[in-house]
Parts: sequence; structure tokens; C-alpha cells
Amino acid sequence: MQTRYPDVNEEVYRLHYLKQDRAQCRKVVRVVMWAALPLAYVDLAFLSTNREFFALLFLRTALFFYSWWLLKKTASIVDPQDLDRQILRWSASVLLMQFASNASLPRDYFGHYLVDAWICMIYFITIPLSLRILRPAMTGFLIASLGLLTYKQIPVFAYAVSVSTILLASAYTGHAISSYLHRYRRKILSAEMELDRQESTDPVTGVANRREFMRVSENELQRHARLGKPISMLVLDLDHFKQIRESHGQRAGDIVLVEVTKRVKRATRSYDCLARYGTEEFCILLPEASAEIADMVANRTLATIGAMPVAVAGKELKVSAKAGVSTMLDGDTPDSMLMRADEALSRAKLVTQQSSATV
Repeated sequence: MQTRYPDVNEEVYRLHYLKQDRAQCRKVVRVVMWAALPLAYVDLAFLSTNREFFALLFLRTALFFYSWWLLKKTASIVDPQDLDRQILRWSASVLLMQFASNASLPRDYFGHYLVDAWICMIYFITIPLSLRILRPAMTGFLIASLGLLTYKQIPVFAYAVSVSTILLASAYTGHAISSYLHRYRRKILSAEMELDRQESTDPVTGVANRREFMRVSENELQRHARLGKPISMLVLDLDHFKQIRESHGQRAGDIVLVEVTKRVKRATRSYDCLARYGTEEFCILLPEASAEIADMVANRTLATIGAMPVAVAGKELKVSAKAGVSTMLDGDTPDSMLMRADEALSRAKLVTQQSSATV
């Protein structure tokens, strides 16, 4: 059974492959730029040193320097739309140059259509832009090339039919191959991103898992230590979660976890990192939060979790939690902060047990 992954949008797709596409475009520009030299010799062989030859030589020289400038320009492009605009203008200039060269050749010469057919195919394949962007320029080139047949001295009508068929078939083949390559690359990216998401996400709650939380915490601790800003960590543990699962089943436990996750998100800040750290344990990284702010967030979170019972299969299950907080000290690591938060959590549980025993 074929696995299907959510398709990435066009913006993410282009940004991901920008570096690769930019390198490919530069390679194509470089090849066309240096091809101007042998093509100028071909012009000389057909036209000798007449005015048409010097006009074409001027155009090829201009295209050579345009290509050279474009290589410099595209070296630092970081916007896919900017790359699209630059390469589209350049490719249209190349097609115009090719048509001008074709139009200057003798009327009884058809050999250039072999080159045109090759261009129609590799145009779509070698330039890694969206087909929607590339189609207009190639459509214009095809119309102009087919229109040039009316200028040619055609010995047999079958020549015109053959040339038209070859040009259209070449363009269609290149378009089809390029379309397949784009779909293939998009599927690969979609699969990679989905696998990365699954690797870093808890499958039940949809929040970060333990591995992702430790990775984010390591980066954030280094950043906050460098900037001299406070950062805190909050550990939550659901009360009597094992009993809920044993009494009401695995499904009920998952429903409770999902609802608690929603409540924690409402109680915390949008830029806090929430993760499911264990079976009934959650961790929250609180960037730029001092001990006082972390305590306020912890109290608000506990109040939100226990504010209302969770409805499961027609029953209302009361849910509560305990929390432990730690704030970064000099030389702290994610593990050391988690250890102190766990110790604070244990003390909170002990106080609750003592209070219950007293009552």
C-alpha cells in the first residue's frame, strides 16, 4: 500500500530547493554564455561578414555579458521569486536570440530546426523553475518558429508537417519530464518533512516529544546564556493518571492527555515550548521567564487544568496536576534544570500527601 504524505505548499517547496535550483540555473547560464563563441562561428560560416553577421555578433556579445552579469547577480539571491524573475528574463532573451539567428539563415536551410527541437526539450528540463513561469516564453518561441516556416522555401509540404510535429513533440516531452521531476521532488520533500515531524512529535497529543524538547532546550539555554536573559523550565505531572487508564481504558487516558494539552496551551504563552516528556508528565520551556514569572505560569496552568472535569464517554473525570519549576543558573544544562524541576515537583507531591494525611 502506497503511503501518502501531506503535500508541501509552493513556497516551502521553492525555499527548500532554492540552493539546488540556483546552482542548476547558474550552470545553465554558464553553458549558454560560453556557447556564444562557437555559435558566432556558425553565423560567420553561413553569413560571411555582412551586416546580418555583425548584427548577430552584437546581439551574442550583449547576451554574453548579460549572462556574465547574471552569474554575479544570482550568486547571492535568497528569494525564489527574484530568481524566477531573473532567469525568466534571461531565458526569454536566449530564445529571442535563437529565433533571430534562425531568421537570418538562408530560406532553404532547415538544419536549425534540429537545434530548436533540442532546445524545446531541454528548456523545461534544465531550468528548474515552475512550469507555470516557463510556459509563456516557450509558447512564444514555438509560435514564432512555426511562423518562420511560412518564410522558408519548402520543397515538400511534408517538411513543414515534420518540423511542426517534431517541435511540438519535443516541447511536450520536455514539459512532461519536467512535470514528473517536480512532482517527484515534491513527494520526496513531503515525505522528509512528515517523517521529521513524526520523529519530533508525540503521536497522541501532537506536541513535541522528549527528544525534540531536549534539542530545543539545549539551543535556547545557549542563546539565553549568551544574551544574559533568564529562562525557566516547568514540569507537570498529572495526578492519578494510572488509575484513570486502569478504570476507564487506554482511550479515556488519551482523551485526558489531549484535553490537558489544550488547557496547558491556553494557560501558557504562545512562544513557550510544550512537550510530553513521559506517560503523564509534561515539560514546558519558558523563554525569558524569571522565577517569579515561571511561578505565575505554573499556578495559572494548574488552575486551568483543574478548572473543569474532562468528559469521557458520558462521564466526567476530575483532572489535576502538580508542578515543579526551575530557573537557569550559571553552567546549567537541560538535564540539570530538569533535575531541579523534578525535585521541586517531588516536594510539591510530598506537601500534598502530608496535607491529605493531616486531613
